[in-house]
This record gives sequence, C-alpha cells and structure tokens, in this order.
Amino acid sequence: MVRSSTIKRNARADLPRGNYTNLDKVYWPSDGYTKGDMLRYYHRVAAFILPHLNDRPMSLHRHPNGIKGQSFFQKDVSKQPPPDWVNTVTIRSDSDGKNVRYVVCQDEATLLYLANLGCIEMNPWNSRVGALDHPDYAIIDLDPQDVPFSIAVEVAKQVRQILEKAGAECYCKTSGKRGLHVCVPLAARYSYDQARSFAEIIARLVHDRLPETTSVIRNPAQRRKKVYIDFLQNSRGQTMAAPYSLRPVPKAQASAPLQWREVNGKLNPSCFTIETMPRRLDKLGDLWAPVLGQAIDLEKCLNNLPA
Repeated sequence: MVRSSTIKRNARADLPRGNYTNLDKVYWPSDGYTKGDMLRYYHRVAAFILPHLNDRPMSLHRHPNGIKGQSFFQKDVSKQPPPDWVNTVTIRSDSDGKNVRYVVCQDEATLLYLANLGCIEMNPWNSRVGALDHPDYAIIDLDPQDVPFSIAVEVAKQVRQILEKAGAECYCKTSGKRGLHVCVPLAARYSYDQARSFAEIIARLVHDRLPETTSVIRNPAQRRKKVYIDFLQNSRGQTMAAPYSLRPVPKAQASAPLQWREVNGKLNPSCFTIETMPRRLDKLGDLWAPVLGQAIDLEKCLNNLPA
C-alpha cells in the first residue's frame, strides 16, 4: 500500500534548504512512507529531539534502502568525513585502543544530514562529551520475548514501584519496537559502574517479585516467554534509541515518552508513529525533559531499598 498523499506531495516541501538525495525512495514499503517523509518528520520534531542528542557521540544505523534493505552500523566517520559544519569527536576505543571519530548532533542541519544518510533511528550515547564516563541516566530496558506487551507494562509498573520506594524519580518510554525503557536521572553525577550496579539491583528486586514472567538472564534461549530486564545497557559506548526517534519497523513507529498513567493495559506502542508523534508533541510537549534534570541521590536511594 502506498499512500497517495506521499506520491502527490513535493518531496522537498517543508524542508530547509539542503543537499538531500532520493527523497522519493520508499523506506517503509507496507506503509508507503518515503525517505522524504522521514526527513520531514525529523524537521518537525527537531526542537524536541535535539536536547537528547546534543553533545553525545552518535552510533549510526544506516538503512540506505529502507527497512527491507540491507542496513549497517557505522561509528567511525573518519574514512568518509562529514561536511565541515558537522561536529565530530574522536574517542579512543576501549576494545582495541583505536581512535574512533563520531558525529555529534548539535543542530537541525546535522540531524537532517544523518537522516539523509539513511539513519532512520537516532542512537546517542548515554553520556556527553566532557563527561563520557558519567551517564546522564540509568536505563532499565524491558524486552518482552514471545509474551503479550501487557506483561511488559506490568513489569514497568513494578520497576516504578520499587524506585519510588527508594526515592528515585523515573520515566518511561516505548522503545519504538516491542519494549519499554525506564530511565532514572543521574545528571552525570555517577559512573557507569555505579549506574549499572544500581540498575542491576532494581532488576533483581523486580525479578524476585515476578519470577514467572521476568528474567535477568542475557541468553535469549534461557528467557523465552518472559520479559528480559536488561541492566547491561549502562556501559560506556552503549546507545539507546532517543526519545522521538523513528525505528526501522512497520508503521514507522517512534520511541514515545509516556505519562505514567498511560502505562496501563491499553498501551499500544504501534499508536506512536511518524504521523501521530508530531501531534502528540504539540499537545504534551517534551515528556522526556526531566530525564536530563536533577540527579537522584544514589546513596540515599540504595539505603531505602530492602536488604
């Protein structure tokens, strides 16, 4: 199915001037959305997504031929340098000691440059240049495997309940695919090791409460029909789909920050898409802004948790 509105629309309409290519190429074949639609979306939500990308090295997941074509990951752009106006940062890799030149997305022009490269999703580091060893948030990634999404919702509510008892504010968003992300503001006050240890404690407490429906085992074969509570995303160099990022899945779903009252049995991630997210932002604004706010007191929160 190809939407007639996509065909009739001028591919460059509503876009800032730029060196865009192949805007009429269909990126979501079953829905008819084009590369041009994707760029227009990022232009529309730029003011909301950029605060969550600024100063962060970007891991590029490129889909030059849309979601059905071959994709590839690119971190180092040194062999294909971007234009001079695109900010980059060179970081020594922990794994092999080599220097890696990352793009840093500081403005709308860079955001659209990345989208024009075929980056359907925007994947920033959890920490910023200047404090790369200190994440701005701790992540608890809930990944349901062969279970109803409603089970993931119940797990997210348990995560929140435990965090609230600890005295920690937390915020939830859809991953844009099948899962949920719960994040706790750290404001670059703590190390990745501290963030990961805290997330692991929460994960294991939730698993103790919900042993039949959750798992903290990384091997997928050993956690079938359960929600995997992943705390390992809290590591230097790991990335998470940014809030409002599109994902390379049918319906062009987006990662949607949620109000906690929306985290209920009616929640459906497929409702948040390239078409619905801009209207939602007009109505609700940036629900994810508090994640970049004041840090929790980690020591105090740990003392409040059950032994």
